[in-house]
Amino acid sequence: MHRSDNGFFLLDALLSVFIVSALCILCFTIFNLMSRYDEGYQLYRERSDSHYEEIFASLAECEECEVIEPD
Repeated sequence: MHRSDNGFFLLDALLSVFIVSALCILCFTIFNLMSRYDEGYQLYRERSDSHYEEIFASLAECEECEVIEPD
């Protein structure tokens, strides 16, 4: 082996480590974003459910409707 061949192998290994690191960071970032979205969506559903429960609780009781039959 020549002295320049070792440099080529080191550069190749460094490039491989950089690509793998970039893919790992990309996967972790996507997972983190999806997790945050899911948590935010769950929080939104809980808030909207409680809001609708408050609206329903504030409504007066329904009176029985009179059914009008057509002639």
